[in-house]
Formats: sequence, C-alpha cells, structure tokens
Amino acid sequence: MVRELSPMKALVIGASGMLGRSLVEAATRSGFETLGAFNSRPITGGVQLDITDSAAVEKRFAIFEPDVVFLCVMPSGGADYFETYSEEGRGLNVEATETVAKACKSRGARIVYYSSDYVFDGLSGPYDETDIPRPINEYGRTKLEAERSLVNISPDALIIRTTAVFEWDRQSPNFAMQVWDRLSTNQRMQVPDDQIGNPTLASYLAEASVRLVGQGETGVFNIVGADLMPRYELGRALARAMALNPDLIDPVKTSDLDQLAPRPLKAGLTTDKLKSVLGTAPPSLRESLKTFRRRWRADTYIAPDVATVNTEAESLKQEILGKVEEYYRIAHTRPKFVPYESRVQYSGRVFDEREMVNLVDSALDFWLTMGPWGDAFETKMRRFFQSNDFVAVNSGSSANLTAVMSLMSPQLENRLRPGDEVITPAVTFPTTFAPIVHSGLRPVVVDCELGTYNIDVKMVEEAISSRTRAIMVPHTLGNPCDLSTLQDIASRNDLFLVEDACDALGATWDDKLVGTFGDLATLSFYPAHHITMGEGGGVIVNTPRMSRIVRSVRDWGRDCWCATGETNTCGTRFGWQLGDMPRGYDHKYIYSNVGYNFKPTDMQAAIGVAQADRIDEFVDTRRKNFRRLYEALSEYEDRIILPSWDERANPSWFGFPITTKPGTAKIELTNALERANIETREIFAGNILAQPGYSNVDARVVGELTNTNRIMRDTFFIGVYPGLTDETIDFTIEEFMTFFRK
Repeated sequence: MVRELSPMKALVIGASGMLGRSLVEAATRSGFETLGAFNSRPITGGVQLDITDSAAVEKRFAIFEPDVVFLCVMPSGGADYFETYSEEGRGLNVEATETVAKACKSRGARIVYYSSDYVFDGLSGPYDETDIPRPINEYGRTKLEAERSLVNISPDALIIRTTAVFEWDRQSPNFAMQVWDRLSTNQRMQVPDDQIGNPTLASYLAEASVRLVGQGETGVFNIVGADLMPRYELGRALARAMALNPDLIDPVKTSDLDQLAPRPLKAGLTTDKLKSVLGTAPPSLRESLKTFRRRWRADTYIAPDVATVNTEAESLKQEILGKVEEYYRIAHTRPKFVPYESRVQYSGRVFDEREMVNLVDSALDFWLTMGPWGDAFETKMRRFFQSNDFVAVNSGSSANLTAVMSLMSPQLENRLRPGDEVITPAVTFPTTFAPIVHSGLRPVVVDCELGTYNIDVKMVEEAISSRTRAIMVPHTLGNPCDLSTLQDIASRNDLFLVEDACDALGATWDDKLVGTFGDLATLSFYPAHHITMGEGGGVIVNTPRMSRIVRSVRDWGRDCWCATGETNTCGTRFGWQLGDMPRGYDHKYIYSNVGYNFKPTDMQAAIGVAQADRIDEFVDTRRKNFRRLYEALSEYEDRIILPSWDERANPSWFGFPITTKPGTAKIELTNALERANIETREIFAGNILAQPGYSNVDARVVGELTNTNRIMRDTFFIGVYPGLTDETIDFTIEEFMTFFRK
C-alpha cells in the first residue's frame, strides 16, 4: 500500500447534514484523512457521536486524534426549534460546542465553528466581521454565546458566519428542497420578500472553509455567496433551475407567516475580508446554480422517481422515451438460436430498454461532455465498492495508464520515478503492461500458475530488488489473485499495489470485493466486459490522498477540480500560488500533473447508470454458466486442465479457460469449436514478451516462465457471459463431447 507522510486528519461533526456532507467531500479532496460523525442519522463510513456527552467526545478524539474539527450541527426544526426548546437548544449550541472546543484544546486540534447572520438584528445589513452583533431570537443568541465561548477556550478557532445555505440534498430540509417538494407537486408556496440574505451553496461554503484551514486562518470570517437578495427571488431562481414553475411562488411579508422565531430582515454578510485572504470573489448565484443543477440532474438519474415535474418539455420527453421502449421490443428481439448457424459468442453487450432509454434521455439533454449522468455513474460505482472514490475514464486502457501516471505524481510523497521497477505477470493484457513501459518504469516479469492463470505469488518476493516500487496484477478472467499474500508483500516492502480488475467486476476475496485491496484498481466497460458503456473504464481509489491526483491526471493534469462548465468551485480561482507560477494565475489553467483528457461522454455514462444496477444479475449468470461448463467438462480431466481457484476466492468469471494435456492438440479442439460457430479466444497476449511490439522491451525476467509459455501454447477460453442461454450452453457441451468421442 501507499507509503507517504501521514495526512492531516479532519473530523466533521454533523456529517449527515447538508453542510457536513459537503465538508467531508471537500476535506477528502484536499488530502485530509476525513471522518464523518453523526448523531441520529447514520452515514456510510461514519461514526456515531453525541456531542452532548463529554465522555463520548473524549473517547472519539482519543481514537481518531483529529488535527482539525468542523462543527456544523443544526436541529431539523431550524430557528423555530430554539424558541420552543430553548434549554435543549442552548445545550446543543453552547454547552456541546464548549465540550468539543475543550477536547480540541486538550488534543491540540483546531476547531472550525459555523455561525450565522442571525447574530445580527437585521436592521442595517449586510454586516462585516467587525459589526456589533445584536441577536433578536434564541437561535442567534446561542450562536453568539458559542462564538464568545470559543474565543475564550481556543484563541486559534475559526468562526465562520454564513446565511441562506442551500444544496440539492434530498435528506436535508433546506430551502431548495422545500421549493422542490412543493412546486414539483404543483402546490403553491408562500415565500417572504422582505428577508434579505446571501444565497450560499453548501459545496462552496465547504471548499472555502477548507481553504481557510489550509492557510491557517483564525478568527471570524463571513463565507456567503456574492448576491444579496430577498428569499422570494432565491425561490424563483431555484424553481427555474429545477425546471419548475416559479409562478407557483407567492411573495408574502414575514409577519404574515406566523413563524415562532423573529427573523432579521435586512441581513446578509459582506465578504471583503474573505476576498482579500482567498484572492477571489465568492460565486454568483448564477454560477452556484450551475453546480446545484448538475447535482439535481445526477440525483434524478440515480433515483428517477424524484423527476416528476409536469412541464410540456417533460411530457414530450416521456412520450419519446416511451417510443424508445416500444422500438426496443420490436427491433432488438433476441433471434432464435440455430445450432451451427448462430454464433455462440465468447462475450458481448447485454442490454434492454433501460439502457436505450437512458441513452436517448442523455441525447435529449445534449450534455455532450461528462456531466450529470457521469456524476450519477461515479456515485453508483463508488457506493458499490464503498471505496474512497471512483473516477470514470474513457476505457480500461486509460484506467491503467491513469493509475500508473497517478503513482508518479509530484503531489505524492515517495512517488514512482522513471527507472523504478514494477512486478507484473508475463501472462497479461497489453494495456496492463504498456503503461509501465511508456512511463519509463521497468517491468519485472514473473511466471503464472496453471489453472488459475494468475501471477505466481511465490515468485513475487523473489523478484523484489532495491529498485522495486510497485506490483501491478490482473485478475485473469475474473479469477482473483492471492490478495492476502500480495497485500502482505506490498506492506512489508513499502510497495504500491495496483489491481487490474477489468475482467473481475463483482469477484470477491475473503468476502471483500476485488478492486478494494490495492491503492488503486482499474475496470473496463468495453462491450466484452461485465458491464458496458460501449467504451469506458474506471479507477477505484482506495487511498484518500490519491483521489484528487487521479482526477487531475484524468482531467488534463490540471490542479483545478471544477467540473466541466463550472469556474470557481474552490472559491479561490485567482488566489493560488503554486510552483513557479505567478500568484493569482487562473486556477483552471494550473497543471500540477502530467495528464490527458480521459473523461467519457455523458451518453456513455447514461448507459453505465443502467448497467450498474445489473451487476449482481450479470455476475450471478456468469457464475451459473461457468458451473454448468465445469460440471460437464469434469468428465474429460484426462484430456484437459480445468480452471482452478483459491478457496478464499469467489470469481466473477469473464471466461472459461481450458488447457489441453499432451495427446490433445489445442488447435484441433479450437478449430472444432470454431467450425461449430463457438467462439474461442487466447489468454490475451500469452507471453507478453513474445509479442512483436514488446520483444525488445527493457524488462527483467525472474525465472523460466515455464507455465507462461505452456499457457501461450496450450490454453484458450470460451464464453460464460450473460447473453448465453441454457440452449447455447447445452450446445457447447455437446460439441465438446463430440470432439472427445472422436
């Protein structure tokens, strides 16, 4: 696994909330080892923490040892909650904050506390950081008391005041979600036109907060959006962004709403101090809504039931998509299998109307580059692997190249450098091997095992020299390598471990998904593989520090992490100074890595979103087809070597490999199968060093490669993919029987 300087640790308290989730993303992207803490609403990878329990706080701090703590807790009832439950509200906003601050002080950690423009009376806003607070409700009073306690307990505290925070987040009751819930069901909504504030996107608030922490800032900072406007105008802007009818929003006065907590009306905050420190202005509402809309669209692609807006355009789209489903049923009916005439393919695309509907839906959006569908696909795959990140690319080959180039990034301590050695098997696919060669690294080639066709782990330790820095291994035909041994070798020898899992989506080792053991792992979504995007691939990121690097390499090598069409995600676009670049050089044009544009298109990702839902179905079918072939061909073990696998492995078979024994010629068997229209394939390149393009590569060979050469001479595989039916499997078995009887 990766050996580097220990990253800073960030604890986000309130991570199940809208801002908390954004902070986890921003801190992780900036290289922090991040842990999210929740109270009542669990989150994946998070820990439960009741900050009103001082013993629980001390215990969690002792276990995690954070360097910085982001405290962003808010009860679901908002400001009105504090009017009704003032004692409980004070316990949360003041006493619990003091508990966390004291724990930070005792551990030497910094605290970042989120306050509000509600500490002001709203008579003469917008307010700067030096204006005297005069709260008019209980929420504002407890926030101000917490601010003052923090200054006394922890002089290096960072206090962030903000207002009107919104985000597309279905689990949050924020104002944007209120607009969606009402207007998407054609209900009217009353919104005050006399409450003035700065609409602030949660993801921007999180990014700017992390930047201030990185620069060591302390004291009070206002972080809000650039525009100052009535809440009514914000509601209408949000409605338009979500393709809702803004005329369903009725302007009212705050006094007509019967809210329990008095609201500061002419409020809002200035950002001159923030601009002077970060070097750039906050994003406008228009810029923020681009990001918001992209997240909204991505979420609708993950959970289509939320996209129920009844507009003329939406009605027309649904009519078109209905016709696409009808077209699929007419044009793509599976033809009847005719023995010897129908082709029994070794692999191929398996799809239905769902993939076609997504593809056309994406085409109607006409987002040609990677966009909301790409975001949705990455989210689904990240959730599937429960990995730190998942980065979509345009092919499995690009995935392997991205992984190798990322391990050579100057942003990574102890990175790979030209001349370093990478251990890899001789039986491989060319694009597993090519990135090592093209990057100026030296391949160290070892033999493979008969039966599993994977790297011989006994040879790996023997292959290590003083220049060895990494191991890169494919899981051949979906059969997992001995990951326990490989992880142990990598750990003991400070080596990077990269899994090429292109053929192994859904396979497990010790009940843990293949692709989650290495620092990085790669996948291919070419039509031959377990799921397809036509062309496409992905990098599974298991080491937090690597996420930003992998995305940079994929995105031209740029340091900026703005999505396509966005311009100031970090909030400091003209405030950076990196390397020998002049301070203030546009962050979108600063390149911290050697990289390329390896992104897929949104139309490809739209297919992937549908395919991702079918991974378990496809893997189960591959295993079923494999079992049928294995049971039937066991009768001929005197003639062929059947595939084998470790008892700790549950392969997700890409194909069914067969090695012929003496007395049975591979060429005769494969010719017989091909005459019957049953496709056969070699084990990819066989011995990669025997291939013309690789015969003169500067590689160090360990051992005799005896099994490798045997595999190249005597081994092939046939298909098990989900497009094969019981009828085609029966026919294949019969043809084997016919051959062996002869």
